[in-house]
Amino acid sequence: MKINLLGLTQIVLSIVVLASCGTPLKVTQIGKLNMVSERNIDTKTDYVLLRSYMGGSDNEIRNSTSKNIEEATNETVKNTPGGEFLKNVKIYIITKGTESFYAVEGDVWGVSGDENFRGFKVGDRVQWKDLKGMHKGKITGLKNSKECMVKEDGKDDSKAIIYEKITKISD
Repeated sequence: MKINLLGLTQIVLSIVVLASCGTPLKVTQIGKLNMVSERNIDTKTDYVLLRSYMGGSDNEIRNSTSKNIEEATNETVKNTPGGEFLKNVKIYIITKGTESFYAVEGDVWGVSGDENFRGFKVGDRVQWKDLKGMHKGKITGLKNSKECMVKEDGKDDSKAIIYEKITKISD
């Protein structure tokens, strides 16, 4: 039986190249804290739990681009309207090839009631323009620091729209 050395070499090289193409992702938990904040906490304020386990989904951890723990903490807190600090915190370091990033997971605590992002709050009337023309609707939820949920006038369901596309109006 003859072995084609050139063909075998090409196969081995192809396997090595394909195996090295993907950037390996390594997630390591590097710490746990009871509470963390980048802001001063008012001891006389009655803070409430706004959201649990923020920043801890596989997708959120995998997509983190925070260069330090402070950035990661702020990113997790600011994605919850009214968020002030985190409790039950886990800190991760994500290694993507030769780069390292941080992610923070925890329960977001803050002041409930007058939550807003970029000056928008639930109940505001807004308008926006897309390829189909001008639309008007009402904000039904503050999804995160980039998008809100808007129920268009005459429609039954809400859809996510980025803040840059909407303008507050009065009717």
